[in-house]
Amino acid sequence: MVPSRQRAHAVRLAHAAAQLRAGQRVWASPDVLPIEAWLTREVEARARQGAAALPRLLSAAEEWFLWRQCTAEAIPDGELLSRGALADGLQHASRVAFEFGIDCANTFAGAAPETHLLGRVWAACGERCDALGAASLPLLAQRLDCMPASPVHLAGFISPSPRLLGFGAALRVGPELVRPRGVLAADEQDELEQIAAWCQRVLGQQSDARLLVVLPGAPGARERLATLIRQALNARAWLQIEPARADREIGGDDLVTIEGGEPLAQFPIIAHALDTLRLLVGQPSDFNTVSEWLRSPYWQMPSNVARTHLELWLRTSAALDFDLQRLQRLLPRAPALLAGPLRELGQQLQQAAEALPSQLATAREWSEQFRTALQACHWPGAAALGSREQQTVVRFHELLEEFGQLGGAGSVRRFSPLQAIHWLRELAAHTSFRPGDEDAVVTISPMLADPVVRYDGIWVAGLHAEAFPQPVRPDPFLPLAAQLASGVPSASAAGRLREAHALLAAWRAATDELVLSASGRSGDLELVPSPLLAAWLPEPAHTGERRASGWLAAVLGRDEQLEFIEDAVGTAWPGAQPLPGGTRSIELQNLCAFRAYAELRLGSSELGVPEPGVAADLRGQLLHLALQKLWQRLRNSRELEAQTAVALQQLITRSVEEAAELVMCTRERQVHAQQHAQEDPRTQARSPTLARELRRAVFLIGKLCQLEAQRAPFEVEATELETTLTIAGTQMHLRIDRLDRLECGGRVILDYKSGVPVPVALYDERPSHPQLLAYLAAVGADVRAMATVHVSARKLGYAGIASTPNLLPRVKGVKGAPGAEPGKVWSVQRQKWLNCVEQLAAEFLAGRAAVDPKAGACDFCHVRSFCRIAERSVAADAEFDESDARDAGIDE
Repeated sequence: MVPSRQRAHAVRLAHAAAQLRAGQRVWASPDVLPIEAWLTREVEARARQGAAALPRLLSAAEEWFLWRQCTAEAIPDGELLSRGALADGLQHASRVAFEFGIDCANTFAGAAPETHLLGRVWAACGERCDALGAASLPLLAQRLDCMPASPVHLAGFISPSPRLLGFGAALRVGPELVRPRGVLAADEQDELEQIAAWCQRVLGQQSDARLLVVLPGAPGARERLATLIRQALNARAWLQIEPARADREIGGDDLVTIEGGEPLAQFPIIAHALDTLRLLVGQPSDFNTVSEWLRSPYWQMPSNVARTHLELWLRTSAALDFDLQRLQRLLPRAPALLAGPLRELGQQLQQAAEALPSQLATAREWSEQFRTALQACHWPGAAALGSREQQTVVRFHELLEEFGQLGGAGSVRRFSPLQAIHWLRELAAHTSFRPGDEDAVVTISPMLADPVVRYDGIWVAGLHAEAFPQPVRPDPFLPLAAQLASGVPSASAAGRLREAHALLAAWRAATDELVLSASGRSGDLELVPSPLLAAWLPEPAHTGERRASGWLAAVLGRDEQLEFIEDAVGTAWPGAQPLPGGTRSIELQNLCAFRAYAELRLGSSELGVPEPGVAADLRGQLLHLALQKLWQRLRNSRELEAQTAVALQQLITRSVEEAAELVMCTRERQVHAQQHAQEDPRTQARSPTLARELRRAVFLIGKLCQLEAQRAPFEVEATELETTLTIAGTQMHLRIDRLDRLECGGRVILDYKSGVPVPVALYDERPSHPQLLAYLAAVGADVRAMATVHVSARKLGYAGIASTPNLLPRVKGVKGAPGAEPGKVWSVQRQKWLNCVEQLAAEFLAGRAAVDPKAGACDFCHVRSFCRIAERSVAADAEFDESDARDAGIDE
């Protein structure tokens, strides 16, 4: 008897390998079972022997559902609790009590509230089981007093419970103990790279070796390690330099296996099925879920191209969530190009929805109809499935069978459509699964456990002081005194220490080469190796040194065989054509040259996503146009001062209304033309959301006018001024929001901003707002100030720089040496700014595309997935606060 299915599989493989080495062609299969499988077999054997009044055995799904139902009934007002997690914790506590012989009936009396809660739920589950004539596996095994008919050996149990020891004797390992080698890595990434190099070395010396890597912690680290090992062991196949062999997949997926499983709901093929059922029963889904659902490969029709076009079109629909009815209403409005494929999709969804019950139905009925609905949707599609996907589909069909059993376990016997899909998704999220692997070369395990079988090499990682011995974690629902008296290992430091020593002995007896490692750092946190490793760690002077990079190119390459190609320069921009995007070309070049090249040269634009309320670009257009119309009427500061409060309010309202009429009608006519809608676009534009946005715009512009009244006398020379700047031998088209002329002489450049406020940092080597510098170059030498005008709820006012203070409210004068003449300082600084713009334009023209982001630029970039920023060997150490990060953003 072994702790898990994975360990049972390992024993069977090891037994088969031993028989083959002995020259056997046929042998008796070993009788190796996990605990629950052995108990189930014994209970079924007692049933066949005619045990009197034997209740039926609850399935694992039924027991899980029973605990969740009883937990929900015990805390009906627990809105702030995660009832699912609470039910799992209570069920686990009952298993611990069973394993270690804790008498629940006597323990619950006079106990803490948590233990009382366990007692109530435990008693409710017992009453429900009695009413159903059923019993859970532990209680049924205890009732039947299952004793093995033949000897049972316990293998792989570090601290077997009294209940297990009653079934059989623990199998002792041999006395041979290897001396471990200790490794202290610089950080977690260094530890993974050293493990991959060790696997490559051992398998290079012995091709038929079998290795075990124990890596506890987050699953992402195990996935990264598996990738590193595959790259190191089968690099040419990973890079697809050689065609795939018939007995080995590209990338060497059969070389490495990760022990354990992940929730079934997280597998993409199962997530697609659950999202399909969710839509069919009428449960709303957000846009991101529908987007992934449409882009999934598990379709038979419509085609990938049609679904991709539909997904892009839905991004313009302004819908934040979708259900089946809304999706079917939107499909006829799609462009005519998609009419045929979308008609097929609509009919397919309609037929599938009609196969589902519309009212209450039993779990068995829902299970059968869910299967029928998925067949109507042609799930899992027309593409040929690999072995792992086929296994996953089979496991999902088994899950539907298990779901069909839930009706008799809980208080709910008939489920509504929303209840049915809710419990199916919960069950899929609770069910762990990993497709079966063949005899892999390297096994990565998350469990600090006895290997059970011998390996040619074992590496145990992550053994820092806080992880080994494992932390003390007594069960919160059982009295601590009862746990200590019963010898629960996780309840005391002494128990955890005994477990750690037992693990070391098991590891040392299971291999001829054992490596124990710990990392010196985890992110910014400094770690200390476990004291239990002190005898085997190297001298402190040689620990914590960073090793060579495990990046695949570095592993494969040799200095004399590497050819370095400069990839920081792309194709030059044709000088006869204006710079694309106007000032956006230098804004992006300033943020990151690669992003500028990718977005403006390669067309890697960011896809829009529906958002609540008024979209940011629409808000910006509304404010820009309203301010333009307002100042076309006012013209100067004297007219502004002459307005009464009521007259100014009316003037602002009129300007906002006219701007909304133009902006919204233009937008809605475009949508109207795409969707062939029959409604009047003017009617569609007048929504409560828009009305609220118009009131907001009137309020903000009124507050801005109060600030404008505090300025020195000025005249608005131009609004939305379109001009052209000749720079670096080419032209750049500009649109300046507003240009004012001061009565005291000189002009002021104003740039409206309606988004998140961005600090103006014009003295930096890579200044913010380079568009202001381009405007400065285009307008001429008489500019005395330039500023952004923030018009938002977060900030209302000016941010910029002027030749002298007080030209604009709260805008400082240019920095210079003490006593220096402001005019000369401004002239010198102006020339520096012009040189900066000239350099940015020249770099864009030359096609410079280096991955060199400004601090924080990656936080708001949509091309970082293919810019290779993660492969840079030197990471930026500079830290910046939220405002500095926002400095990397770009407004409309």
